Amino acid sequence: MSSLHHLDASIRVDRWDNTTAPRLTIEPGDSVQLEMADASGYQVQPDWTAEDFRDQFDSTKVHSLTGPIAVAGAEPGDQLVVHIEEFEHRGWAWTSLIPGLGLLAEDFPDHHLFIWKLEGNKTDSFPGVTLDLRPFAGIIGVQRAEAGEFRTRAPGAFGGNMDVRHLTAGATLYLPVQTPGAGLLAGDCHAAQGDGEVCINGMEAPMAGRFRFELIKQTPLSAPFARTPGPLVSPRYDEAPWNLFIESAEQPRDACKAVVRRAIEFIERRLSCSPAMAYTLCSVALDLKVSQLVNVPTTTVTGYLPEAIFNG
Repeated sequence: MSSLHHLDASIRVDRWDNTTAPRLTIEPGDSVQLEMADASGYQVQPDWTAEDFRDQFDSTKVHSLTGPIAVAGAEPGDQLVVHIEEFEHRGWAWTSLIPGLGLLAEDFPDHHLFIWKLEGNKTDSFPGVTLDLRPFAGIIGVQRAEAGEFRTRAPGAFGGNMDVRHLTAGATLYLPVQTPGAGLLAGDCHAAQGDGEVCINGMEAPMAGRFRFELIKQTPLSAPFARTPGPLVSPRYDEAPWNLFIESAEQPRDACKAVVRRAIEFIERRLSCSPAMAYTLCSVALDLKVSQLVNVPTTTVTGYLPEAIFNG
């Protein structure tokens, strides 16, 4: 008979290290209700200002994950199957700009912080905009095979900081087990995010999640694989046209920058807001997609911004 376990966020992990002892060992088929801190590890508070963020935020504590969870019988060569069943936010989230980080770091040299109030499956915190929430965990991963301690920023074959926004409730994630027991950790939850997470944050939110785990024995997997039931965007967003910003460049990142700069200008004009606020909105609502790679050496990138988010 499968069991439901609970794991709180009283102990948090901000490094990959396969010598970290598991906090919980479960059987295949069991489910775990995880309490997950926001990416800052409860540093950021709903009443913080940009000055508080600048003066008090410690980036060495990012990300703040819950786990590890060991699955009995998991061995290298197996697949850990993670059925993502539910997410529940705690009513608020934050998005920041940090000097030196993000796609347009050269354009935004100052700290900025925006606090979101989350109500059910929507937020109208941003003046003139209503956004639908699609919660997911930015980090779900197993312990790495390599010995040592590693920052959590870079993803890899083990999963980790993938920020795949379609790993919402109902999705199933397959991870290649790297070490005995697998040692799954999760966190960095986002209430919403655009494909690209361009300013460096989505809507960073403390959250609870329920996950059910299975094993596929001795069926090697080279890198994460997932299945999601869709829809891939909020159905409300398809009730109005989409605004497309199209750019081409030899370097894909240059095309992405041009797209986001145009989207920022569009939002500034539309909402009479600051560039920092427009950039913040891009990070949680603008989807960057590769439109073509065939015209070597040029890549075309398109940014999709739903018209439906604007209030009138």
